[in-house]
Amino acid sequence: MELTLPKQVNPELLPMIRQGLLSPEKLAILTELYAVVERFAGSLYTDEETQKKILERTGSLPDLITWSDYFQTEVASRYFLESEDSLKRIVDTIRFDLISAHLIFSGKPDHYKDKIRAEVLVSKGIDSALPNQNLETQHLEILLNYFENMEIGNKPLSLQDKAWYESFQIDEIAI
Repeated sequence: MELTLPKQVNPELLPMIRQGLLSPEKLAILTELYAVVERFAGSLYTDEETQKKILERTGSLPDLITWSDYFQTEVASRYFLESEDSLKRIVDTIRFDLISAHLIFSGKPDHYKDKIRAEVLVSKGIDSALPNQNLETQHLEILLNYFENMEIGNKPLSLQDKAWYESFQIDEIAI
């Protein structure tokens, strides 16, 4: 019997589903992650030109086309052994970070982003001698990478996400 996956479940997860590594509850959480990332990503993970080249070379399109595909398969493959509660906290943390990236960097001039990059370079130089220093600066770099690579600023922040962000309890939810 052939298993038909919902549109929001990447086919890369099929072997994990067949092996019983992803429960229906975990699939629901991963489907929620897919929807969250879709609301933020203003670009594709695999651009159309690259897709075309892969199709010409292999005869098929890659399974990871959208950022939602990427995040869903990455979280599933890294955290499939986690409990449903833990997986939900991971998804909430990703959502928090995507909203934070939007709020921090939307409308900011390039020199602001360049300042963050410079601070990261200094931080990494310092951190090689003093581990765990300047973690905030390094986290800002992750958020900036999300913002730029995913083109987060191309989509407005929804009222739903704003309200969720304002009610987020960092100590209780975030990992």
